[in-house]
Amino acid sequence: MTLSSREIAAVDYDPNALRLEVELRKGGVYEILGVPETIYQTLITSQSPGTYYHLHIRKGGYRMTRLR
Repeated sequence: MTLSSREIAAVDYDPNALRLEVELRKGGVYEILGVPETIYQTLITSQSPGTYYHLHIRKGGYRMTRLR
């Protein structure tokens, strides 16, 4: 899903695996594991997805891996 965000280009979410994939506009695609669907839903509906991502996902203690 493409987002209207200065920081995030696109996201993909697998609710069965609780897996979030985030593509940043500055480069880099990250896989984040253990993300509840409520966090994903709030991310995609947030007025500022980039800020929400940094505060609640990146600093939220989730396991994150850079894919590319």
